[in-house]
Amino acid sequence: MIRILSILFMALFALTSCHHKEDKIEAFAYQSAVNGKWGFIAPDGTVKIAAGSFEQRPTAVVGGMFSLPDKEGYNRLYSMSQPEQPVSLRRFFRIGHFFDEVAPAQETPQSPIYLINKQGKVVFSTNQYSQYDIVLMHNFKESRALIATREGKYGYIDTKGNIVIPPLYDRAYDFNDGLALVGIANQQGETGYQLVDSKGNVRCAILLNNCQLDTHISENRLAYKELSTGQCCYMDETGMPFIRMPKEVREVYAFEHGTAVFQTAIGTGIMDHNGHILIPDNYENIFQISDDRIAVNKQGLWGIADKRGALLGRLQYDSIGYYHDGHHAVARLRGRYMFIDNEGMPTDTCTYTYIAMDLEACRVMPQVFIRQDYREQNSQDEKTLEEKEPVTRQQSENARIKNPPRSTTMSSNDWRSIGRQNPFYEEAAKVISGKLQETDAARRRMILNYVEHLRTSYTTKDIDFLEQLFSENALIVVGTVIRTGTEETNHYLSPSQIIYNVKSKRQYLDRLKQVFKANKSIQVRFSDFHIMRHPTQEGIYGVSLRQGYSSDMYSDDGYLFLLWDFRDETAPKIHVRTWQPALLDDNTPLPADEVFNIRNFNLQ
Repeated sequence: MIRILSILFMALFALTSCHHKEDKIEAFAYQSAVNGKWGFIAPDGTVKIAAGSFEQRPTAVVGGMFSLPDKEGYNRLYSMSQPEQPVSLRRFFRIGHFFDEVAPAQETPQSPIYLINKQGKVVFSTNQYSQYDIVLMHNFKESRALIATREGKYGYIDTKGNIVIPPLYDRAYDFNDGLALVGIANQQGETGYQLVDSKGNVRCAILLNNCQLDTHISENRLAYKELSTGQCCYMDETGMPFIRMPKEVREVYAFEHGTAVFQTAIGTGIMDHNGHILIPDNYENIFQISDDRIAVNKQGLWGIADKRGALLGRLQYDSIGYYHDGHHAVARLRGRYMFIDNEGMPTDTCTYTYIAMDLEACRVMPQVFIRQDYREQNSQDEKTLEEKEPVTRQQSENARIKNPPRSTTMSSNDWRSIGRQNPFYEEAAKVISGKLQETDAARRRMILNYVEHLRTSYTTKDIDFLEQLFSENALIVVGTVIRTGTEETNHYLSPSQIIYNVKSKRQYLDRLKQVFKANKSIQVRFSDFHIMRHPTQEGIYGVSLRQGYSSDMYSDDGYLFLLWDFRDETAPKIHVRTWQPALLDDNTPLPADEVFNIRNFNLQ
């Protein structure tokens, strides 16, 4: 029996990192000319298939396999041993990477989630467990795939589709270093967390109060932060506190290659396995790219340093990727892509228009499959994509927007299947139009995914998601309409005013926890949704929308603005959240020129 810790309440924050112990990436999609056609290039810079060979962008090659959209927009599975033709005639809405001998796949957004082998044959369907109604699956990590039921219970399956850990947890995360973090909530909404092994055996119960936890253990260390003091710490695999960082340290990240990144108000540095500082907080940003190399950033430029902090070469690159084979990494310099060696120098004179560093293939983010709610129907006069025969991929994309599958439940991974009545329709159409620059489109797609999850997080009371969404120094602004008393001299009411109350992230989330506990039902509706890219600041986006809120005790209508920062591509954050009432009184709308937007904030 798993024990629920009644005094425990912990929120989890995602500390993103790329773990290459399981790295199976054999090639990335790339372009070398302006014709927009694709080929494959290996992590060491060897061209496997020349650019211009594929009309559409293929996925990265993982486990010898890749997928490629056909002319109608459906994905087919290919093998690098015979890349000219698909391994089978079966077409899929989405195909996962072959991190193992099988991979997840879906035929449509409403279909069950399958496991397919490298011949494209379905070897398992989530329909085989009708008693659980499985609607979510992660791709495999350490031969285990996280699953979730429609009731919000989490468990794990193996590569044969066997349920090795039943879906009984209220929180669960991918395996790493043989362990997974799982939690069960009590009736008060407090969650007790444990570390379990691949068979579901409990390794330890985490006996902490009022703490944030990282979502995975790495190198026998699990990061956490004491919310009352803000102190960053690590525990070992037995759940015992192991390292307590100085109070100046604001954030710590997962260990990789025997070291971990930490952050202070001054900058970012590196510590060893015992918490001793190896590199002081001299850099604006750092991430670990191999066992003996780190990427460092100052004033927006990246370079390579060793684990002692000695800079190798100059800070000159726009971005630097991971060393996938230990000796070569992809870097971007003045908009051109190239390969660099262990000293941070270009390996040759070749540069490329684009190298697609697939974040899911790199395991920077999990590859998630979601089954849409096939039981809810849109209006009968809208046809599904399957009822049409699009001739080209562009027509197929348009058809997916104009004639979506009959579902009103959004999938965070399917922005091609929404109707015009959906508040995200116009922005989703831009994302999948193919007219946006690749990085811009990827960022906007991520915003769509996060904002849809933001909406549902209030209904599901997912405080964990909100914890990781906002930066630690986020500015939370809430506007309230007030009226002063009557003027004694002329007996007129003073005009309505909005008083803006500024809160910290912690104040805002602590208040939200109280709201979640006090209300059985909370509903949030979005409309008038717009994404604005900052005209001069790279990586900064503003999101404006109209929000309707209703709960058991309260309801309101107003304008929500979110300021997004993508300058750290692996961990985008919201720095500003503002809310303003839509009406000053029963009949007077808030003037349009008073609604906050991206121009209201100094980003320097």
